[in-house]
Amino acid sequence: MLIDFDESIMLIAAFFWIIIILFLKIKYKKSYVYLFFFTIFFIYLCNVLKYTQFPIILDGEMKKDIGQNVWGNANFIPFNPDYFAIKTSLLNILLTIPFGFGLPFISKVSFKKIAVLGLLLGVFIEILQLIIALMVGFTTRYVDVNDIIFNFSGVLLGYGVFKLFLKSFKFLIKKNNIELNSFLKFILNSHS
Repeated sequence: MLIDFDESIMLIAAFFWIIIILFLKIKYKKSYVYLFFFTIFFIYLCNVLKYTQFPIILDGEMKKDIGQNVWGNANFIPFNPDYFAIKTSLLNILLTIPFGFGLPFISKVSFKKIAVLGLLLGVFIEILQLIIALMVGFTTRYVDVNDIIFNFSGVLLGYGVFKLFLKSFKFLIKKNNIELNSFLKFILNSHS
């Protein structure tokens, strides 16, 4: 049996999205522009789960064929040459750049807060992979401390890109004397 990020998982995610959107709109009176940025971030997080956790294979025969030992194939040594791969490292950075760039649009964050959240994101992804592997009894994904390091780096890089974007955006608005609508005001006021 295989659990993939298919229509049923997307329906569950859509259900949670609707509940959260209603809660944000009714309880916290969030603007539609905020809800737009929140929705983009929510879709991004769903894709992070899709690419880091799925498919989940629940097949005894595959368990015998793959034969991976959950703990034996884990890497807890940073930059261990037996596990270090440049392509995987770059993909882990690219995966989390949108987190660092997008979070300031929906939450006030400082560098310290984004650093902590970046570390927690990487740890969460790897722990979730480990929990799934332990529950299933084997893994098609490797728990790797390098992934945490490069996820963290991606978040910080994304936050740096956000800061540069915001600075450039403010400069262009001021230089060109652009009249601000609610969307542009929201972006202009997105800051840490």
